Amino acid sequence: MNDWLEIHPYNRQQDSDIYFVELANDLYNTYYFTNVPPFYHKKLCLNVAAYFEDVISKFGLWAAFIKKHKELYGKPLPFFRISNDYLEDEINEEDIRFIIWNTIIKIPGNQGYVNPLASEIKEMAKAYYQVLREEYESAPANDVLTNYLNDFSDRNEANYKLFWLFARTYLNQPSVQEFSGRVTVQDKFVIPCGPLALYLKEWMELLVPDYLCQWKTVDGLFFETPQISDDIKNRSKETYENFIEGTNGNTIKYFVSYDELKQFFVEVLKWPNNDDHTMPQLKSSRNFIMMTHPEKGVLLAKDLNEYIKDPLNAQYDEQKAKKNAFKLLITPMLCPPDLLRYILSNHFLPDAELPVNGEKEMVQNNADFIARHTLLYYYRGD
Repeated sequence: MNDWLEIHPYNRQQDSDIYFVELANDLYNTYYFTNVPPFYHKKLCLNVAAYFEDVISKFGLWAAFIKKHKELYGKPLPFFRISNDYLEDEINEEDIRFIIWNTIIKIPGNQGYVNPLASEIKEMAKAYYQVLREEYESAPANDVLTNYLNDFSDRNEANYKLFWLFARTYLNQPSVQEFSGRVTVQDKFVIPCGPLALYLKEWMELLVPDYLCQWKTVDGLFFETPQISDDIKNRSKETYENFIEGTNGNTIKYFVSYDELKQFFVEVLKWPNNDDHTMPQLKSSRNFIMMTHPEKGVLLAKDLNEYIKDPLNAQYDEQKAKKNAFKLLITPMLCPPDLLRYILSNHFLPDAELPVNGEKEMVQNNADFIARHTLLYYYRGD
């Protein structure tokens, strides 16, 4: 019961809680995932039971997730082929497969990326679905959850509810568990969370669209993107214009060596030839990418050229890309967010696949989701 209450927004046991705890125990005894520590096996059973409670009680968290996923990707879920029997407002075996994967992918110390198409995840989801399907008609709703986010009495209650949504719900908790204890009241508004790396304001727009008026009084929740100063805009515009003039209109350029990069700084961008502008600390590096934006200026990355199949990039290496390109989707700070989104939108990682067992088609069909899910701020950030 204590473990169940950890993923709920209250400390006092509700009438329906005993039922769902017993259900989680039934799941625990139905199928045991090989090599998953008991603590996380228990957690994934609790999360599956909480998903079931969400659907039964019409809380709407799962519905919000699949609605947004459809908006972004044209389908309710990543990875899986959706059966003709899939019903978005009821329980589904594919949903359970995702909940299991979303829980175990975040186990600390995981060796490699957990394959969402692993046969054991599918078998476990099938077994759990049979249990839930038998309970579907008789399961009690948790009335506390049904309209839980519709309002709040004061700022403290608002912050409590928002932090629960950010860090303790069955769906979002795995994404932020490593750092949620260090997040301040205001931080949670500007850090994306959950499987789609959504900001809390985006979750609330999905969950309570008819009750946003009161929530918009919470300072910081509906934050605006900081405005770029006119001075920075003017300097960025000048850099942008010099860049595209020197690249025949291209907004991205690839360099093999530091000497090429430095020459571009000085001769094309017209930056002063001094250490403050030519970045001598990069002399020992190679394979640079520079990208420009009319308001942001330029960004610079290194050691990625061999993985990016851009017609402008002569350093692309198919074999190295098969081995290493996937890490661009899952390694924070390896690739700047603007550059990563550009690469993905142009399908410039055509050979990215899971390093161990391939699954190239799965990766190609879900590359943007994989990056969102894993990188969070390092995908959504600026």
